[in-house]
Order: sequence, then structure tokens, then C-alpha cells
Amino acid sequence: MDKISVFCELIIEANKTTNLVSKNDEQKLMTRHVADSLKFAEFLTLNSQLSALNLKWADIGAGAGFPVIPLCMHLPQVKFYAIEPRKKRCEFLNSVKQKLNLQNIEIIQRKAETCGLANMDYVSCRAVGSLEEDFNRAKKILKPGGQFLTVKSKRIIEELKLKNDKLLKKAQIIEYNLPPEELEYALIQISILPL
Repeated sequence: MDKISVFCELIIEANKTTNLVSKNDEQKLMTRHVADSLKFAEFLTLNSQLSALNLKWADIGAGAGFPVIPLCMHLPQVKFYAIEPRKKRCEFLNSVKQKLNLQNIEIIQRKAETCGLANMDYVSCRAVGSLEEDFNRAKKILKPGGQFLTVKSKRIIEELKLKNDKLLKKAQIIEYNLPPEELEYALIQISILPL
């Protein structure tokens, strides 16, 4: 918790010069962004999927570091890769890595499509693109049997269900809400079938 508090302080300080999160979100970093990020680990822990050795996890569009930085702190046994194309955000993530002495993360300043990673056990993202766009980016760097994880609003999930979305039919969906938030969310998990 100490490192997470420092991380939130670093975001607020850097947000003065670099747009990392909206000004409205500064007061709810813990309740909105950190809690939301840790839902990824909670889901995998409930499904006993984090016990294997040498797990590799890529986070696409890492931005201000959600979910990757809280996950990195919470899961020190996992090797994380924060993929972010914007230079200022990568500089921020590298400073967080250094200041918090995070040994299990590598920052990659590229787009997911050209990041050079492959055979990831997990690929995650938050607020990057549509479900289909995000999945198509992720599957290029996931290993067979790997898992794609993302968060979308419950409203978006309902719209996809009405459209009879084929990708959503392959997904495991966990709906949740964060107590101070009015919106409801869904964690979506899609496995890449082994060859």
C-alpha cells in the first residue's frame, strides 16, 4: 500500500505537466483506477492461474500505468511489459519504475503491433479501443493458451450482446462495480485456443 500511495502521488505531481489522468480523477485514483486495476489479479487468483513460474504479462496502451503498475506491485513473481507509444508517458513510467524500485517491469515505447513481444501468457488493456480492436492487437503477442483481459463498461457489454457479437460469445465476463462509482464494469477474459 505504501508503494501504491507513492505511485498515486507521482501521478498527481506529473499530471501538472503531462496529461496522465483527468483532473476529476485525481481525487479517486485509489477507488477508481487502482481498485479497477487489481480486479485483473483478483480474477486470475480466484481461478488459480498465477501459480506457474516465469509468467509474462504485456499491458497495451499502459498510459499512466493502469493496470500494469498496481499489478506489478501486487504480483512480483510475474514479468510485466508496459507497452505505450507516447514518449512522455514512457518517461513517466520509467521514473515510477526507478522511484519505486520495480524490478519486474520493462517499459516499451512502441505500439502493440510493433513492440516485438511474443508468447505472452497474459495481455491486458484498459480504455484503448473497441473489444475487437483490442483483442486483435493482443492475439498477435499472446501464446497459444494465453489470455486476453480487458475492462469495459457494462453498457458497452450490453450493446455488444444486442449485436450478437461473436467475440463476446467466447468470453468469460465478470460484472462488478466500484462503490463510489455510478458506472458498472465488466472484466472480460478471452483465451487464445492452443494450436
